[in-house]
Amino acid sequence: MQAVAEAGTIGIIGVYPESMRFLTIGKAMSRNISLHMGNCHHRKYIPELMEIVSCGAVKPERIITQEQPMVSAIDAYRIFDQHEAGWLKVELQP
Repeated sequence: MQAVAEAGTIGIIGVYPESMRFLTIGKAMSRNISLHMGNCHHRKYIPELMEIVSCGAVKPERIITQEQPMVSAIDAYRIFDQHEAGWLKVELQP
């Protein structure tokens, strides 16, 4: 809240981490800060994304830095959440 200009806007996109349990609503209200938040409606974009990947315009394998078996998903998420070097995107393999 302190980093946002008075009457500014904070956008929270994606998954809100469990460790973040408090949002200072009073501070936001007194500084007239707008909050916009929610998860991405990813299903809306899947057909277009599939098309640009299948035609080669985007190559997602260029950003995949780790491959983990599906059975290790929880461990992979834990390591990814620690922001360790080399963990940009993880592919979970069935």
